Amino acid sequence: MIPLEQNESPKCPVCQARFRGSETCSRCGADLGPLMLLTARAYKLREEARQALLAGEWGRACNLAAEAQATCSTQKGEELRLLGSWLVSLAGCV
Repeated sequence: MIPLEQNESPKCPVCQARFRGSETCSRCGADLGPLMLLTARAYKLREEARQALLAGEWGRACNLAAEAQATCSTQKGEELRLLGSWLVSLAGCV
């Protein structure tokens, strides 16, 4: 899991330099390709979770948000996961 704080851009896991849009770290030369793929995958999952929420698919939204968090954790992603979980629990009580 790659924890990212709200409004924080990903950083090189080797030297902590901020991403600069390149697959190679500008400071230490580390290969950032795999990290960029994980970050993009998590973003896509969060977008799918938001769409599922809009469609009223609470369980699917919760699962997608949890998968996104497991891939690349963010504060907003955690809030999305918690919202999905809360809606699932409410739907189970009705």
